[in-house]
Amino acid sequence: LWIDQEGFRAIRPMMRLVGYSPRSRSLLPYGERGVSSDVSGGVAEFMPVKRESFAFHYATLDGPPMLRRVTVGGDESRDHLS
Repeated sequence: LWIDQEGFRAIRPMMRLVGYSPRSRSLLPYGERGVSSDVSGGVAEFMPVKRESFAFHYATLDGPPMLRRVTVGGDESRDHLS
């Protein structure tokens, strides 16, 4: 993951896959009508490799930290977020 605030102060926490659910109710909003219950998709759960804390600025005009990029295995040639 690449997380930054306004294009700087980038952090890159390392995550590992801890679980996968092939079909999950959390993919659909409650009470949605006209949607088949046989939805293909799933939910992947990740956990940080180590516990870390990061400092970001907090002020009225500062934007919040944003997830900018998802890479796999250190390969930065592909962005799995966009």
